[in-house]
Amino acid sequence: MPKSFLRVHSKNILDRLKVVDLGESVNALENWINQDFGRYLFAQEQRVIERKYSQLPGYRLMHLGLGPHKNTMSCFKQLHRFYIHPSTPNSAQLEASAVANYAELPLPSAVIDVALVQHAVEYSISPKAVLAEVSRVVAPGGHLLLCLFNPYGPQGAIKYPMQLATGRAEYRFHNLRKGRVVDWLSLLDFQVLGIDHGAYNLPLNRPHWLESDSHWQQFAQKIRFPLGNFYMIHAVKRQLRGIGKRAQLWRPATNGLGSTSSKASRHKARDSSKRE
Repeated sequence: MPKSFLRVHSKNILDRLKVVDLGESVNALENWINQDFGRYLFAQEQRVIERKYSQLPGYRLMHLGLGPHKNTMSCFKQLHRFYIHPSTPNSAQLEASAVANYAELPLPSAVIDVALVQHAVEYSISPKAVLAEVSRVVAPGGHLLLCLFNPYGPQGAIKYPMQLATGRAEYRFHNLRKGRVVDWLSLLDFQVLGIDHGAYNLPLNRPHWLESDSHWQQFAQKIRFPLGNFYMIHAVKRQLRGIGKRAQLWRPATNGLGSTSSKASRHKARDSSKRE
């Protein structure tokens, strides 16, 4: 077998392990999330959001993800809710307010009250750059809801074999451990308040999973089993004020009074000497 063929074949296999730019893969990912397992996964995340985080305060809500459906942000109460898409949407179901690279958001700093980031981090070439940009636009005291694939869940466990076997877009993501992401958030001035897990079924297309939970799903939710397909981090930005220049201290009033009295006594002594 020619060596050139082996080199090309091995290069093609290794290319399947690389995470491509989200702007290039998002259209294929939109097709995946409209399949049974994709709809099941996002339905489970939506259930957690509606139950625990739909009442978060604030005026502006930003959503970054793989494609927002019309009910993605409907449970929130923020008056200004918008979605930024990584490329031009190819589906009429999507409602994108803007198109931009998630590592370079077209927003001023510290203006977002709630940021909902659904799988945009692990599907990006640089997860750290996306998190840093999200931190920049979130205001102090603002909330972050971060949804990621669990590396130890079913989807994360079969990632590498499915990448090599199929090269499909839904398996080309970064496996990010929960502790690693929490450390990154702490460096970005975020305090983690809670972590949820969910979607415990295998990554198979089963339409009935959308209608009712399996016995395993119900049992895993009851015991809060930490090996679901996704985990969701709720964090708040705690930006401390820096130490500014100290204010100039006032001179004690007694010093001024003391100097005045000493001057008066000297004047009196001078006048008495002149009279003598």
